[in-house]
Amino acid sequence: MADEPETKNQVENQTPSQEDYDAIKSELEAERTRAQTLVAEATRELTEKVATLETEVATLSQQVVEKTQELNELNELYKLNQLDFEGAKAAYAYAVDDFKKLAAASNPLIPQEAIYGTTIEDIKASLERANKLVANVQESLSKQAQASVVPAGAPARTGPDLSSLSTKEKINLGLEQARKKKEQ
Repeated sequence: MADEPETKNQVENQTPSQEDYDAIKSELEAERTRAQTLVAEATRELTEKVATLETEVATLSQQVVEKTQELNELNELYKLNQLDFEGAKAAYAYAVDDFKKLAAASNPLIPQEAIYGTTIEDIKASLERANKLVANVQESLSKQAQASVVPAGAPARTGPDLSSLSTKEKINLGLEQARKKKEQ
């Protein structure tokens, strides 16, 4: 019975012997190696896919950096072009104003108010309308002047109208004309 307490004690403690311990350890290590192999096999496809995706992400990241640089360059060009455009717009406005002044100075018959527009084409169109108006006014004035034309020079000499004179006045006029002829 002396053996019983030891066995009972071993059963209660469940402490394995060194041999059992080494055997269990060997089994666990083999199981761990087998599990690692199984996990590696199961995750190999996913690991390869992750590596491929990491490569793609790196490539795409590089492309994003390049596109960002291109976008920044384009923004700078846009700003420069915008400045150039504003300068050209201002220069065009000055040119239009100068053209308007030149058109007014070249056409003294047209009032300055009749020449208007914000583009050279608008000014040309208003100038054309104003020229047509001036031509119409000149034509109208010319027609009026021709209608009231007085012939140049003195009128033809005719004798006085004697029909309204009395007989006595007619006799006195005849005597006076005769006396003038004698004096000459």
